[in-house]
Amino acid sequence: MKYIRYGSLLTALFLVSPFISKAQYEDDLIKFFQAGQEDGIALTNAYIGPAVTGISYALNGAWFHTARPHRLGGFDINIAITPVFIPKSQDRFDPMNLGLQTVVGFRNTSNLGEGAPTMLGPAENSRYYVNFDLNGNGVSNTEANPFADEGDSFSGPQGIDLRNTIKVAPVGSPMIQIGVGLVKNTDIMLRFTPKLNISPSTAQLIGGGLRHDIKQHIRGLRSLPFELSVMGGYTNIKITTDLSGLASSFPPATTDGVQETTYTTDAFLGEALVSKKLGILTLFGGIGYNYLSTRASITGSYTFFNNSPAEFVLNDPYAATFTNSGMRLDAGFRLNILAFYLYSNYTFQEYQAVTVGLGFTFN
Repeated sequence: MKYIRYGSLLTALFLVSPFISKAQYEDDLIKFFQAGQEDGIALTNAYIGPAVTGISYALNGAWFHTARPHRLGGFDINIAITPVFIPKSQDRFDPMNLGLQTVVGFRNTSNLGEGAPTMLGPAENSRYYVNFDLNGNGVSNTEANPFADEGDSFSGPQGIDLRNTIKVAPVGSPMIQIGVGLVKNTDIMLRFTPKLNISPSTAQLIGGGLRHDIKQHIRGLRSLPFELSVMGGYTNIKITTDLSGLASSFPPATTDGVQETTYTTDAFLGEALVSKKLGILTLFGGIGYNYLSTRASITGSYTFFNNSPAEFVLNDPYAATFTNSGMRLDAGFRLNILAFYLYSNYTFQEYQAVTVGLGFTFN
């Protein structure tokens, strides 16, 4: 039986720590669809939800380290990462609170009494008990007796055990950003990550934004010793993973179909910024609004319980959209060393975050 390895997918998706590359768990999302499409969608949403939310918030990090735009032709280039901290409450979920139709029982077989691991959660084993007769012995599990037949069950995917590996559970994506000064105290900003090919996954990040000095338009503020601006930014990341390695476990019903998962996240940010330079130190902050949308899908045809009385086929079994939005507050500092700088800021939002970066600037 050949499985897709989460280590490759998560290295491409989160790009946050070398410890991720150790997470070579031979599990995959398609396992959930052994419970049928309706229950499979509900279980997949619960499993990937915290990770999707975390990476989407991470994409709105590292947009700024000052409120002051460049002069015409000035520029800066920096690289930064924004780890987003996932609450411990998101390490597990309770499958029996999802309103499932075919799954009538659940056991965490590694840690009895606990819920199922999410993608970022512990590396625990779990079994899902269904109400149809998989082994053809005439005994079926029911809501009244969900564990009547151990054979009418399947195993679910483990988590990557991120919290126990590095003691916290951040996700984030490093990115390169370039800012160039235009006319009227306005900057254009471009950000990207070189396309990654980490078999069986590929990932690409791009984005752009604008920052504009608004103090120049407010007569009473022009002479005051601080900078005030507004900015807007957009970031997109797309991760695709080839699932053709599942053919021996969940063979395609057609020979010409593609089996893959795709995550596409769009992150929008609008923020008002303020900063004050004190010698080699710049203090900055902001108040803004996040809007985040992730489209996740599993495409292709998959055969479940192949060559058994319970065999069934699903085509393109999964498509879901996750959205998050809300206010954010930022506070940080930049240390200027000649033309170079180091900076960090903390973001207060649904999933809190910290940004660290370094760069070079020419005004």
